[in-house]
Amino acid sequence: MVTIKDIAKQAGVSVSTTSRALNDNPRISKGTREKIKKIAVAAGYQPNYTARNLTRGVSNMVGLIFPVTKDTAPANPFHIDLMRGVSSALQPLHYEMVVAIAPTQEELLEEVRSMVDQSKVHNFLVFYAMKNDPITAYLRENNLNFVIIGHPTDHHPDRFVDNDNVAAGKIATEQLLKTHQLTHPAFLESTNPWMFERERSKGYEECMQERGLKGIVWQLETNADSLDNFLEDHPETDGLLFSDDLLFVRFSNELQKRSLPVFCFNNSRLMGMLTNSDGRIDLQPRELGREAVRLLFNPKKQHSYVAFKIN
Repeated sequence: MVTIKDIAKQAGVSVSTTSRALNDNPRISKGTREKIKKIAVAAGYQPNYTARNLTRGVSNMVGLIFPVTKDTAPANPFHIDLMRGVSSALQPLHYEMVVAIAPTQEELLEEVRSMVDQSKVHNFLVFYAMKNDPITAYLRENNLNFVIIGHPTDHHPDRFVDNDNVAAGKIATEQLLKTHQLTHPAFLESTNPWMFERERSKGYEECMQERGLKGIVWQLETNADSLDNFLEDHPETDGLLFSDDLLFVRFSNELQKRSLPVFCFNNSRLMGMLTNSDGRIDLQPRELGREAVRLLFNPKKQHSYVAFKIN
């Protein structure tokens, strides 16, 4: 493996001069910089980005902060696809990922603090948007560089990347109504719904109102809620929109007993193999991940939206 000492020896200069030249230090003449860089390229020299960043008091890592997740909870395919997109965008920048995930907010905050204090992580991607979130408050108070994936819920100028979930909810409803000639599709969202669920629900309600139809939004009250019980209470329901894929999978066994048209969001490959809905909104999570990285390292840009697709 070629080292910086090897480059310095070939160039006939000191290691410190070689290091400065490779980092474009203006104190080194342009001719010397070009000569040393040419030797480095020819020798196949790969700089140690980790060591370089640590000398500046930061690491070449980006912290990925997941929402509070119980140890028994299944992996979310949306998050996995987000990570794939993030990874592909970080690789050419010579950055790596480190994950913070915990079953409580207190433990999650402690993990993030440890990343900052011990591992010198100063760049973060937050995989959720939540009101009064202590983790983003900590990042804000410590002037750390972070981007939220989702629409911020507090009145802070936090930088974010997201889909237009209101439009996605509206178009999904339009597609379900148009394809199956429905009049009473219902929208199902989880207990204590996330912001993206509320936004998709808003799009559903806007679509229903524009057509003079009565909307039905079912927000789960407990994890024991039954789809059968809901449909017994609302026998007019002739279609279903699920706020996300995991909620759809949760009721898949009950759905098999019925022939109701169904529409979902995300369109991950894993969910495509496990489920069989009538229509999907592809939120392009990999592109969301890539765009989040681009935004993270572009401080002049405040936010960005990634288009979704209908499948």
